Amino acid sequence: MKMENWGEYDRYLILADNSHANNNGKHKIRDTYDSFLNYKIVMDVINRIAFTDKSTYSYNNNIYNKKITSEDAKKIVGNVLNCKWTSTTAKLKIVGYQLGLVI
Repeated sequence: MKMENWGEYDRYLILADNSHANNNGKHKIRDTYDSFLNYKIVMDVINRIAFTDKSTYSYNNNIYNKKITSEDAKKIVGNVLNCKWTSTTAKLKIVGYQLGLVI
């Protein structure tokens, strides 16, 4: 099946598979459905960060200081669409930790 026909969960599973850390079998992001649900929230926040110059963002009635730049957020969005895991893509975990969400 062509990549453009993949669903959001399919893309997440491929991204999780591509996040292997140093060939030791551990994933940098988990391949569970609960982690996927948290990932969706984090990606929503990252999409908002990508298109604002403000130094803060809100989530769940809390205000947070941005831990990543808008430029990094844009790169994360692009990498995720292509299921590409890089050191920039890994910064999505920073936002997840800040929100208290395990990916």
